[in-house]
Amino acid sequence: MYGYAGAILHIRLGHSYMKTNLDESIAKSMIGGRGLGLRLILEMGIPRTINPFDPSSPLIIATGPLGGSKLPLATRAAAIFKSPLTNRWSYSTVGGTLGAYMKYAGIDALIITGSSNKPIYLVVSDGGVETRDAEWMWGMDSVQAEELIRRELGDSSILVIGPAGENAVPYATINHEKWRQFGRTGAGAVMGSKMIKAIAFLPDNKDINVANPSLYYELVKQLGKATLSNPGTIPYRSGGTVRLIDIGNSMGFFPSLYWTKVELPGWRNISWEEKLKTSFLLRNGACLYCPIACHKIVKSSNGSYDLEYESVMAIGGLTGISDPSKIIDLAELADRLGLDTVSLGNSIAFLIYLGQRGIMDNAPKWGDHEKIRELIINTAYKQGIGELIALGVRGMAEKLGVQDLAIHVKGLEPAGYDPRTLMGMSLNNAVGERGADHLWSSAYAIDISGQAGGRFSINEEKINYVIDLENRNALYDSMLLCKFGRSIYDWDTIRASLKAVTGYEYSLNELKSVSHRIIVMHRLMNGTTKADDELPRRWFEEGVEYEGKKHVIPRAELEAALQYYYELRGYDENGKPKRELLNQLGITAPSDSDNHGGTPLYE
Repeated sequence: MYGYAGAILHIRLGHSYMKTNLDESIAKSMIGGRGLGLRLILEMGIPRTINPFDPSSPLIIATGPLGGSKLPLATRAAAIFKSPLTNRWSYSTVGGTLGAYMKYAGIDALIITGSSNKPIYLVVSDGGVETRDAEWMWGMDSVQAEELIRRELGDSSILVIGPAGENAVPYATINHEKWRQFGRTGAGAVMGSKMIKAIAFLPDNKDINVANPSLYYELVKQLGKATLSNPGTIPYRSGGTVRLIDIGNSMGFFPSLYWTKVELPGWRNISWEEKLKTSFLLRNGACLYCPIACHKIVKSSNGSYDLEYESVMAIGGLTGISDPSKIIDLAELADRLGLDTVSLGNSIAFLIYLGQRGIMDNAPKWGDHEKIRELIINTAYKQGIGELIALGVRGMAEKLGVQDLAIHVKGLEPAGYDPRTLMGMSLNNAVGERGADHLWSSAYAIDISGQAGGRFSINEEKINYVIDLENRNALYDSMLLCKFGRSIYDWDTIRASLKAVTGYEYSLNELKSVSHRIIVMHRLMNGTTKADDELPRRWFEEGVEYEGKKHVIPRAELEAALQYYYELRGYDENGKPKRELLNQLGITAPSDSDNHGGTPLYE
């Protein structure tokens, strides 16, 4: 199997581990990464209603066929798990070296079930695993723990959790190479519930076998040049994600003061062009074999920190902080503790918002850096009011009885693109299986560029654009590829890359069927229907001001868009995949007898 290690490592903590062969038919039909992980969970027959912290609930880490290759933007990996934040089957992806080193260590996927009775860390090499004691580093922040493990192991790729994961905060992260994360929906809490502090992958060799070397090396050369000259990738090289601070505030989609504004007062103090680049930038950083180098390393009180747009938006914009030094301080603290900055910033900002409305006593004010810093620490350790914040926005709203004021979709807090001024994102957020997931279809890219009727439109042309990106994103998460390469990896390039590495010659229709299969299977596993594809009430009723006009999501337009989307996807009017679609895609629908929680998928 060219491009694959051909092996899956199953670890049942406290019992045994087993290495099995990767089924080639599954590899062809699901590719790897996100698709492979979902298929493995479905085959395990785990109840949909399982508690994410149940020892039987799996944590799967998977690479894809392009992992370990030198194709640009191809060193990501995926974590697939039951989210303790949303209570849905979810996934997250990370860059760095992991996607390559898993392959170099001899496996395509790692399945972890069970739990340890004491803190441990795992060392994976040559397709096997060693369990080591981790009591000595339990309680350390993620950066400190990773540095000590690397000092012990040498050349390795390491996943590690911080105190938030140890304390099962539902939006805890798994960290990698200091500032990269499996960031969204709580993989770190699942890992912590199994008492795993870290997982390290040691390379057996640093090469993969490709099916078509001449085509492969030609693509490496061509795509390497393209990343440096393509209009879609040049901005990431020059400004990373933080350049969106300026774009978001100028275009009026930068969520601020807990979704009451789309431009942060005093935002020029945190402008990329006017402040961060000139006064804070130290250097660029890159994932393995990636010439884009989108990471922007900035000065921090501890030396340096990899600053991202979403952290600035959530920790700064939503909470009203416009001092770059303070935002960097808080974001670095959150990362070290192992907290998803998007969910964290939303949750703290929700608390402030409720305080402003007289619903919560002793809540901080907008921009109160010191109080917010204290809350971040208390959240990681579930102390005081931090125990409430650790629930996430949906959990906070349910506990306080203020559901109509909360901004979340399917339990997940949104990222930095207000859909009231980026209408494609309203559909993206509604149908995303993770919830308010900006990367489900990356519809913001369509909106910001003004395609398909512009950013205030949600016409049929735009819905087709969104579905096309949604399909490609499912493949990017399975091959695995960074989504910042979407302007380079079009359908033909995806086909050529898979042919070069795996030898599989997919037709365009076959490839689209694979992506459709991944999306539909995920929806089926969660039992998602139209009732779940609901957006926050405030987005429909509470306007945000931009260029002298109040903007809301027109409910009728979104409703029409959803029905058209369901039709194109092959769902019925209630958003459920039709049986003929499942037959066409070769998906067997779980039934009550398959132990999926007694919730029938079909009448």
